[in-house]
Amino acid sequence: MNTDIQPRVNILLSTYNGEQFIRAQLDSLFAQTYSNILVHIRDDGSVDSTVDLIRACTNRKIPVILTEGENIGVIPSFMQLLGNVCRTGELYAFCDQDDVWRPEKVSRAVEQIMQRPQPEKVLYCTRLEYVDERLNHLGYSLNPRAIGFRNAVVENIATGCTVVFGERIRQWILEGDPADMMMHDWWAYLVASAFGEVVYDNFPSIQYRQHGNTVTAWEPGLVKIRARAHGLIRRLKMREHTGLDSLNQAIRFVETYPNVPVDMKRIVARLVALRGKNKFWQRVRYIMYPEVLRTNPVENWSLKPMILLGWH
Repeated sequence: MNTDIQPRVNILLSTYNGEQFIRAQLDSLFAQTYSNILVHIRDDGSVDSTVDLIRACTNRKIPVILTEGENIGVIPSFMQLLGNVCRTGELYAFCDQDDVWRPEKVSRAVEQIMQRPQPEKVLYCTRLEYVDERLNHLGYSLNPRAIGFRNAVVENIATGCTVVFGERIRQWILEGDPADMMMHDWWAYLVASAFGEVVYDNFPSIQYRQHGNTVTAWEPGLVKIRARAHGLIRRLKMREHTGLDSLNQAIRFVETYPNVPVDMKRIVARLVALRGKNKFWQRVRYIMYPEVLRTNPVENWSLKPMILLGWH
């Protein structure tokens, strides 16, 4: 593979009432060391000054295409962005409105993707640096213990604001129904795990801002453990047998793509087969040697009682 090729990277940014942080995010995009970038922004019906701030941010080196739309929600908004951009041989990157990208984020992604034999089938993702509203350091995300479909069924390690992917991944994502997705980036991780290649970089490529409106928030160690314990106890008391949403997503995923490899279909089918009454001992045997794995040890442990009680 010729690593001298410099493909255009299409940055896909969905905004909604993001006036507080959008300028800092755009500034970080304009400061990228990689210059062949085109920023596509779809505003999802903001009622604050987000659109005006975007229009005020001009950059001669990096063009911005702004589309104003009605409020349809984050997943459909990103799917519209994906569907409206089609450039063979180019790359795509999801972007949130409230983070800050490291200057070398895009260049590192392009370098690693273009080293692969089929860059159009690669999804690249990275570690996160958690920061507060003022960008003060809070911590780093854990490096994954497993990367691939057995992890993607129960966890997403490809946080959307870090991912960069090729044209074939884009096409596969668009075959999915937004209503079936827990999040668009998680679906992308399933797609790449099943049909392409996932490249994980332990370099923290973005400052992932934690604030009151963060869609996927981070909680420090003991707080997170306590929150998950309370959640488990609450479900025990209320007997909320609503199922594990990630497995329901995986079921819809294998239904959407008939050519999912057989061994991956079996992972989902075995979990589905453990649902229902009179399956207690089958579930006991399964949790002794589970096929699925989460990165955080506490979260991984929490899977076991969920499976054992038939809530998966």
